Amino acid sequence: MFNGENEEIEEIEKTIQLYDEAFNEWNIEKLTKAFHYDSMVYWYIPEQDRFYKGPCYRWIIGFIENQKENPEVNYYLNIESVYQFGSVAYSRLRCLIDDPEDPRDTTDYLTLMKFGDEWQVVNKSGHTIPLTAEELLERVMNDSEIPFNDPNEVKSIEQLLETYATAFHDWNLDCIKESFHPAMRLNSVDKETAEFKNHFRPYAVWNEVLQEHKAEGVRFETEVKHIDQRGTAAVAVMYWKAHTPEGIGHTTDFLTLLKVDGKWTIVNKSCNFEFEKKI
Repeated sequence: MFNGENEEIEEIEKTIQLYDEAFNEWNIEKLTKAFHYDSMVYWYIPEQDRFYKGPCYRWIIGFIENQKENPEVNYYLNIESVYQFGSVAYSRLRCLIDDPEDPRDTTDYLTLMKFGDEWQVVNKSGHTIPLTAEELLERVMNDSEIPFNDPNEVKSIEQLLETYATAFHDWNLDCIKESFHPAMRLNSVDKETAEFKNHFRPYAVWNEVLQEHKAEGVRFETEVKHIDQRGTAAVAVMYWKAHTPEGIGHTTDFLTLLKVDGKWTIVNKSCNFEFEKKI
């Protein structure tokens, strides 16, 4: 069960447009409308060997402060791709940032979820390329492209996703530890109440889930549907079919990955879930 992709691209792009306009207009209201108040940021800066995570509201506060201190900063944002299934989507955005103190070429991977009739960003991750002022001007003037989906990186990501699948095929907690960053978040939306669930899941809870599946004899079929990688950030879409005593579960994972200390790890899991009860 994996169909109906990209049915709401126009609605998703409206939310992303708010994100774009917020920067160009210094409009904090549009930024807070685009982002869910429980959204998260995960980022890794290889040059500083720095892994950052935190609520998006901290980043929004930083946006306000930057507006006051650096009004001369200009942003050139382009939506490169949007991919959606059910109540979850992601977009790859490229933003050239004309900052006199820190010019850079940034790729944002935004994960979005649907709340009622509206889409909002629930996770922001990405990759930044530091530039000189001359390099930035060249990229702005010539609309230069940068590659994505490096074959070696995609292969490494596929191996990680295979390890993730093995965790549930073999009920193996060690495979969970190899796949997920200790600070990862699990996101879902209740379709009836539109309540957002933004969970931190410790390894002990993962183990409880695995043991429960083992006791019930749950079997899984998995398939990687899509990978989008640039630099040290990526998004993967993975489909799971769970055979349970009560029926068949269909889960589509949108996984955000970062390459931290030379190793890919999953930092955010946002999922669309459907269940077919046995008659």
